[in-house]
Amino acid sequence: MAEHAQHTVTDVMTMYKAAFLELPVAGAKWGSGIGKEQEVAEAVWKGYDAWVRLTTTSIDELYTNSLFGEIVARSLDGGLRWQRLSQAWAGAFFAGLWPAMGLPTAAAVQALYAEVQFLAARLTAQDTQIGALHEEVRSVAVDPPAQRKRRAPSAKLDASLKALPVKMNGHRAVATPMAST
Repeated sequence: MAEHAQHTVTDVMTMYKAAFLELPVAGAKWGSGIGKEQEVAEAVWKGYDAWVRLTTTSIDELYTNSLFGEIVARSLDGGLRWQRLSQAWAGAFFAGLWPAMGLPTAAAVQALYAEVQFLAARLTAQDTQIGALHEEVRSVAVDPPAQRKRRAPSAKLDASLKALPVKMNGHRAVATPMAST
């Protein structure tokens, strides 16, 4: 134990000696052109090494102290209790505040998000159907009218057209031209 205390005192003295004596002298010598940069670096590293050893020793002693462990344990317990209390208080306060201000609840926002996701998926599916219909119309348009026989729409086209909503022109519904044939 006495040897450990002696190392600590030696480290403190080395740190102060390097910081307040060796470093200023080496810096002044280097600044005036007499000394080298390496002397300054050695003085800095000497002080830094002593500081690291002193800090490591202090932290080790702090963690081995049973009083420190007891204080940390009690403060964690108290901190967690305070956190629970503040969450309960905030939940009770804001539960009545959101409806009074007209703000939606988390459940309402999540339901709206789910509905938007459903609509996005439905729009993607309809976009795919419309793309298939465009391709079929292009293939029909490529055949010259003289060579093409009048043919009935395919079952796939007929099902795709029936799945699309009826277009509105302001007053009444207008059926698509292909659906009426």
